[in-house]
Amino acid sequence: MNYEIAVKTIRKIFSDAWGDTTKVAYDDVKFDIPTTTWVRFNISHYDGNQASIGSPGSNKFRRYGLIAAQVFQPQGQGSLDARKKVDLIIPIFQGKQISGITFYDVQAREIGNDGAGWYQVNVLSKFYYDTIA
Repeated sequence: MNYEIAVKTIRKIFSDAWGDTTKVAYDDVKFDIPTTTWVRFNISHYDGNQASIGSPGSNKFRRYGLIAAQVFQPQGQGSLDARKKVDLIIPIFQGKQISGITFYDVQAREIGNDGAGWYQVNVLSKFYYDTIA
């Protein structure tokens, strides 16, 4: 699996599971912020290593990354909708291995009021996949 396919696959996993639950802002895609709860979805690669040594064309290289699904709810509503959305996001990745990508350490982190009128909770999931080269 390469970088491009990994990113497309992860976005599709989330998009298919999320459907039209809320509007979603994806990296580098034009987005107009709504006045209701919404999600920003980010995929970041942060590390990698050679996981096996062999003849050329059969070496395994492991790539690691982090998914951040940031839930934003208008402030002053007791964060109820944000928490409901978090409970929908966690099972999309928790304990899953899909299309060669393993997801792990899925957790929610309350950020709180962001100073711009939103209450924020982040759902984070680490992932890894292997490339053969």
